[in-house]
Amino acid sequence: MSALRDPAIFRFCAIPQVMAIGTLALCYNNIEVFRGVVKMRRGLTAKVIDRTRTMSDVYGAFFDFSCMLKSKVNKNDPNATKTLSSLEAVLKTCRDSGTLNKRKSYIIRSEPSYNSALIVVVFIILGLDFVRTL
Repeated sequence: MSALRDPAIFRFCAIPQVMAIGTLALCYNNIEVFRGVVKMRRGLTAKVIDRTRTMSDVYGAFFDFSCMLKSKVNKNDPNATKTLSSLEAVLKTCRDSGTLNKRKSYIIRSEPSYNSALIVVVFIILGLDFVRTL
């Protein structure tokens, strides 16, 4: 993929690859696979489509989803060693790219979603409203 120069063609190739490893990360050791459909949520899909523009973005996505996969590997699985070895190879390739510290994570939020002062104000307002009803 790194040899592709046209941004549209790059995205056409990269987005399905990122979606594939993301779906694999969701399905791995997930019993829901046998009960129904397991799909990436719309928000995560939108993030993948929006954030996959460069090879650096692909490395970042593969790193995030590989970390997610690694955390799901059951040590009692007979193939755990082989699976962990493959995941470590992917993680090493991503780290060796030198681009991981310049990106936003697909999975982990780096910033809090709400300001703590806003939460306190909401609780005060709710508390005052509750006291009035007594």
